[in-house]
Amino acid sequence: TYWNLGGPDDGMSMKEQGAIIHDVLKKEGEPKYISVPIGLFDVIINGLQWIGDTFNSEKFDDAAELGRIGKYYAVEDMLTTDSSEKYGRTSLREHYAYVAENGQDYDPYTSVFGSKEGKEKFAEKQKA
Repeated sequence: TYWNLGGPDDGMSMKEQGAIIHDVLKKEGEPKYISVPIGLFDVIINGLQWIGDTFNSEKFDDAAELGRIGKYYAVEDMLTTDSSEKYGRTSLREHYAYVAENGQDYDPYTSVFGSKEGKEKFAEKQKA
C-alpha cells in the first residue's frame, strides 16, 4: 500500500496554503484572509459547555468536545521535522490542482466534498 503522507513540501502556514488554492483556482486579485484570535475557541467552547451543563444537553456537551478537538488541531504542531518520516510524492499544489480539475470523492477524514457525485453518494448512504 502506498501512503501519500507528508508530501515533499516543507511546512506551510495557512496563509501560504490559501495562496496556493487561490492560484490553482485562478482567482483574480489578491487572496483574502480572515484571522481570528485562538481565544475565540475558548469563548465558543465555554459557551457550548455552559449550555450543555445548564440544560443537561448531551448534544451541547458533544459540540463543546468537538470544539476542544478542533482547538487541539489548530494549536498543536502536526508536522514532522524528520525527512525520513515524509512518505508522499505529491506536493500540496499538485493535490489541489488535481482536486480542482477532477473533484474528489467523499473522504471521511476531511470536511470537504470535492465533487458533486461524492456529495450525492454520501447523502444517499445517509438515507439508507
